[in-house]
Amino acid sequence: MSEIKAIIVDDEQHCIDALRTMLQKKCPEVTVLAGVNSVAEAKQHIDELQPDLVFLDVEMPHQNGFELLKCYDKILFDVIFTTAYEQYALKAIKFNALDYLLKPFSVQDLQEALRKYHERRLNRQDAGIAPLEVFLQNMKTMQQTNKKIALPTINGLVFMPVQNIVRCESTGNYTKIFFTDRKQLLVSKPLKEFEELLTDVDFFRIHNSHLINLQQMESYIQGEGGFALMSDGTQVEVSRRRKADFLKKAMQF
Repeated sequence: MSEIKAIIVDDEQHCIDALRTMLQKKCPEVTVLAGVNSVAEAKQHIDELQPDLVFLDVEMPHQNGFELLKCYDKILFDVIFTTAYEQYALKAIKFNALDYLLKPFSVQDLQEALRKYHERRLNRQDAGIAPLEVFLQNMKTMQQTNKKIALPTINGLVFMPVQNIVRCESTGNYTKIFFTDRKQLLVSKPLKEFEELLTDVDFFRIHNSHLINLQQMESYIQGEGGFALMSDGTQVEVSRRRKADFLKKAMQF
């Protein structure tokens, strides 16, 4: 296994020390080039040392970890985010299918993150660093509907503008995605995860099995729960218990 040159970025020195020790004892293929406490220091060390991998804390004072990535037009290193539970940060990370370690994390968590890193490294010619590049694009996009979401499939990740999604339908532990071009995609995530990621970009779960893009809804048909008529011609049932909240939200469009 080839050497991985890494930098740790965290505003808490004890977190840097703990991760460095964990890597030395359990992940000897990783060589820690530096541990730094701020975005400014991180930028300087990354430019000088050219690491393969950066362990990047999200929640830091003054500038967070995301601000570091904004310093680059093209990112030539991989990132594993380290974060305590913080809804906004985790949602942004999951939206783009990026790797993260949730503090406090175990040796097993760390080794699993590094296993995924090695897989990406082996597939570099095919996959590149698309998730980070898309993440940068999303951060620079003001309009929520212009953002792209990472959709995990059997063959890897597909990046799709959220405005091109008409609706999502639950199929057990999988979700079927329906697009404006009438194509479909089966994704290995439950509908609940898409509900968490997409409610901020004008999606609404109108039924236990259905999540719709309100921007792609053409009309509402009255009934006990009623039906949402979508831009692809489908009628999607609205559950009775979700009807009032749905109509309240729909009135904003």
